[in-house]
Amino acid sequence: MQIIKTSLAIGITALGFGCASGTLPTEQLASTEASVRAAQELGAQNVPRAELHLRLAKEQVERAHKLADDGDEERATMQLERARADAELAVALARQAAAQRDLDANTKNTVTNPTPPVSAAVR
Repeated sequence: MQIIKTSLAIGITALGFGCASGTLPTEQLASTEASVRAAQELGAQNVPRAELHLRLAKEQVERAHKLADDGDEERATMQLERARADAELAVALARQAAAQRDLDANTKNTVTNPTPPVSAAVR
């Protein structure tokens, strides 16, 4: 009977340690990964400053997984928050670069092909 109690206690303890490796908050992880994907789709890897933050975000997501596996859910959650912030910054920088490219192209087009004034076109 003592062997059964000891085995049961060891089994429950092992089960408890197995559950100690935490999981990341599902919604927060999904939001962070969506921001990383958005940055990639916007071409952040082609904009040096955006690429830096995209890389940081990916590294922080990996670190968050490791921390959660080690049972440190609080630090894992903080890493996810940092990753999301870096991914969102990468998105903003990629959008800014695209807008600047469009502006430069439109400015160049306007300079090389000026539109005649409205009053001159009417005459």
